[in-house]
Amino acid sequence: MAQERTVTGKVTSAEDNTSLPGVTVQIKGTNRGTTSNGEGVYTLTNVPDNATLIFSFIGLATQEVAVGNRSTVDVALTSDTKALEEVVVVGYGTAKRKDVTGSVVQVSAKDFNPGINPNPLQAIQGKVAGLVITRPSGDPNQNPTVRLRGYTSLAGGSDPLYVVDGMIGVPINTIAPEDIESMDVLKDASAAAIYGSRAANGVIIVTTKRGKSGRTQVSFNNYVGVETIARRLDLLDGPGYREAVRAIKGDASLSDQQRFPTGNFDTDWIKEITRTAITNNHDLSVAGGSQGFSYRGSLNYINQQGTVKNTGFNRLTGRINLDQKALDNRLNIAYNLSVQSRESKLADWGIIGRAVTFLPTLPVRNADGSYYEIPGSFDLFNPVAMLENQNFDQTNRQIIGGMNVRYEVLDGLTLGVNGQYRNENNVTSRFRARDIKAYAGEIRGAERNLNTTNDRLLELTANYTRGFGENNSNFTVLGGYSYQQVDFDGFGAYNSQFLTNAISYNNLGLGAGSLTSPRSDYANSYRNQLKLASFFGRATVNLGDKYNFTATLRRDGSSKLGANNKWGLFPSLAAGWTLTNESFFPKGNVLNFLKLRAGWGQTGNTEGISPYQSLQLYGPRGTYYNGSIGDFLPGYGIIQNANPNLKWEVVEQTNIGLDFQLFNSRLTGTLEVYNKLTRDMLYNYTVPADGVRYFTDRIAANVGSMRNQGIELSIGGDVIASENFVWTSRLVGSLNRNEIVTLRNDDFDSGIVRFNAFGGRGLSDVFASIIYPGSPLGTFNNVPTFVGFSSDGKVLLAPGSGDQPVTEVSRADAAARFAAGNPLNQGNPQPFLTGALINSFRYGNFDLNFQIRGVFGNKILNNLRSNLMIPGSILETNMLRDVRTLPTNYSTNVLSTYWLESGSFARLDNWQIGYNLPVRGSKYFTNARVYAGGNNLFILTAYKGVDPELQVRGNLGEGGRGRAPESIGMDAGGIYPRTRAFQLGLNLSF
Repeated sequence: MAQERTVTGKVTSAEDNTSLPGVTVQIKGTNRGTTSNGEGVYTLTNVPDNATLIFSFIGLATQEVAVGNRSTVDVALTSDTKALEEVVVVGYGTAKRKDVTGSVVQVSAKDFNPGINPNPLQAIQGKVAGLVITRPSGDPNQNPTVRLRGYTSLAGGSDPLYVVDGMIGVPINTIAPEDIESMDVLKDASAAAIYGSRAANGVIIVTTKRGKSGRTQVSFNNYVGVETIARRLDLLDGPGYREAVRAIKGDASLSDQQRFPTGNFDTDWIKEITRTAITNNHDLSVAGGSQGFSYRGSLNYINQQGTVKNTGFNRLTGRINLDQKALDNRLNIAYNLSVQSRESKLADWGIIGRAVTFLPTLPVRNADGSYYEIPGSFDLFNPVAMLENQNFDQTNRQIIGGMNVRYEVLDGLTLGVNGQYRNENNVTSRFRARDIKAYAGEIRGAERNLNTTNDRLLELTANYTRGFGENNSNFTVLGGYSYQQVDFDGFGAYNSQFLTNAISYNNLGLGAGSLTSPRSDYANSYRNQLKLASFFGRATVNLGDKYNFTATLRRDGSSKLGANNKWGLFPSLAAGWTLTNESFFPKGNVLNFLKLRAGWGQTGNTEGISPYQSLQLYGPRGTYYNGSIGDFLPGYGIIQNANPNLKWEVVEQTNIGLDFQLFNSRLTGTLEVYNKLTRDMLYNYTVPADGVRYFTDRIAANVGSMRNQGIELSIGGDVIASENFVWTSRLVGSLNRNEIVTLRNDDFDSGIVRFNAFGGRGLSDVFASIIYPGSPLGTFNNVPTFVGFSSDGKVLLAPGSGDQPVTEVSRADAAARFAAGNPLNQGNPQPFLTGALINSFRYGNFDLNFQIRGVFGNKILNNLRSNLMIPGSILETNMLRDVRTLPTNYSTNVLSTYWLESGSFARLDNWQIGYNLPVRGSKYFTNARVYAGGNNLFILTAYKGVDPELQVRGNLGEGGRGRAPESIGMDAGGIYPRTRAFQLGLNLSF
């Protein structure tokens, strides 16, 4: 019989021999244990002779010690350097975190945001400092907008590059989050420059899960979620609308039988077109393998309804990853294949806008079952009729396959071949019945558009690694060649005047429109191609765990660019210095790790522009009379100017970073400072169409520059770490200042570029923003200052008296200020600070985590509110309840600071509470967990609109061919309502 005894001992730090209080001491295989006291001393009774004690403490390496016949067991714990030894993906390879010189952040699957997140970007929202991911609405088919360290371009695009298992440019929304092992964000130029011409806006590398040698593991994950509208506009209901009309227009207005039919109706039109939306997600995976072969296969299905009726999607994704080793493990082959099928019902945002404005005093239908409409009204359309008389569908099919072969020819020398292929087919179909008022004049009654993308990638690499000297010194040299060809083609057609609505868009030839109203655009097609060729190299040197050096060089050629500038060269340099490994650095428990990093590099960008923009193109232009048929035919002419000097847009970035670990690695953090300058910025400039040098009034050219400067901080760790309770918290924050430097040179001048259009009844050509050097993109510098209302209900603006025409006052004042070099600055739509507080708790088998995310310092121009606060127009549309706070004779919407509001907010982004069922000793289960959670539980904001988180793309439209950027900081109406979600889920592993 084994003897039992009392065991005591002292736990100390191996580095400085100091006592360690709070160390968990547990008898292995049991739940019995204790913790060391303030002097590091512990006592355990009834300890068997053959027992093994487990000593664990956050930030230190866990030790197991056999007791034997001892009654005193002292232990010295060493620092846990596991966090520093973690491997991150850096592009065409990996590196230990302690050796990284660039700004690279890895988010593992275990740290993904909980909740209903069908898009992987939502899974890392708020996790990475400087990475701003915005989901501007509740539309399940709308992709989030991503901006890494601010806006870097106009025509070139500001979206990061996505690399999935070596495939460059994969749409991120095609990846099921359940298949992802980790996402590595390459933020600065020194980290991203290895991808050269496509990395100007950063790189997000997605690594999917793969099989491992050992027992076959089957995992099943399932959740069901419900979504409801989180916040609504405070619109007038039926009784409130009647009372407001009586107060503003008088009792006589209520005699209008069209707007106030008999029956005293009180219709909530938002409620009529929305619902409680259900989401079902099912994920099944099988993984396993042997020493030489491993596999993982998965099948994911998600069906997500939209809160607006007839919107949502269902997606089926299958993935197989295989890994094979041969020739004494010198040959490694990785196969990947994924197939996706997605069926979507798209939202018509115009319907949402009509539900806001349609009068609450009207019924949905007449007594005979027909839709209730108001003939002759310009603004009033029945939203239920619109919803029920159109089909707006999209089908997406995608297949991605690839193989990565690596062969170690000699010790340290590895040759690699990476081949990938992606085929995507997208069909968008729409039908609108002309039976109802809203669609009566619609010439595109039924239409279909088919788009195909074929993407081929081939990469050859050679990598040589060798150690030298002592203290873990080594160097690595990488060289490679990459070739990618992307073919785009598609066609579309439409028709109208169908005999029956049952045909919908399924047989366009049955429409009579093409016969009764001949046009040249009933059908269209296109085909274009993009080619990218690259040579790249990287050298890294790590000296004695103290000094790290990295240099990269990439030469890229693109078919998009002009004949004189097809190729660009993108270098980078970076260095790191681990100060805590120096002999002179003081040792202690407070600062365990300190590393200084500095890097500089250049990356290129052409992502936002379409192929062939450097060429002179011919296309439809006017008509000509053909005497043989006695009619006008389409004419052709030059529609695009050639620019053989069109070249890469270049982003030059300097980054200084500080990585640190405190209190025995219990607290970790990173501080980054960066300066990011975009030069040779792509933009479409106005030129004189003289018919000699220029044949149209636009040309794509490289002229402008834009700057972003900022500071980023990520810090966190274990606030409390005991045997039964652990609280981990992390704070992520970033400050960014964006500035337009210039949009002109000796050859081209953008002139006055106005955007952020302020629209509404009776308004045209009114803009809130002008691109101006020295100001951030989107600054509200064309918004007059509101002073008050005159006695006759007119808006008083400074410096005007209010007697002059309002638009003339605002335009004259703005023009004078711009001419004097002192434009108005009424607010910046770009936030000064973005951040998130991430918390996770574990108590026994329970776990809880949540994230609060905030945006601060930005302004929003509430154009939607301005159009719903016009007492003089109350008979034309429904209004907000606050409409009665304005003068009853205010009848013309006016751009002014009256409609500028703070866009700051703090939101409980996601939360989840789970319970891990006891499965120890189970014959079948290795893990079982049930959980409940959700998204967007509450928001704290002073903003009066539906939600302060708006669309923030800021790109030029039409494939980079437009002039004015997309709106920034404008709440213009028709917004798909943001949702609040709740979910219940189950995770099982066998």
